[in-house]
Amino acid sequence: MSKQGIATYHRYVNRSQVWSAVGMWAWLLHRITGIGLLLYIMIHVTTMATSLISGAETFNTTLSYLMSNTILHYAELLLVGAVIYHGLNGIRLLLFDIGIGFSRQKEIFWVTMVIGAAIWIYVIFLKLS
Repeated sequence: MSKQGIATYHRYVNRSQVWSAVGMWAWLLHRITGIGLLLYIMIHVTTMATSLISGAETFNTTLSYLMSNTILHYAELLLVGAVIYHGLNGIRLLLFDIGIGFSRQKEIFWVTMVIGAAIWIYVIFLKLS
């Protein structure tokens, strides 16, 4: 195999190792949920502010539409899931920043995922019952 072929192979192996690491996926999901939560907050504040500025009747109409929309009720479950993940992963990162559990990142990630999944399933059960 040529030197160029070996270099290409090593780049591929290193790249696939990065994407197979739990930390990389945790980082990516943390960024995605952060952006999603930021977009949600911006839309929420804009919608509520414009309907409040327009008067009490417009605000009540907007609120009744939002509360009766079935799609938004299911989207709310995704929002709760994003908040749970982002919050638990943020706590995990905070622990690492202060020096706790740094050598056990993978295990701590999976523990927080199990806790988050249990909380999310409980919220889904409450919402749908």
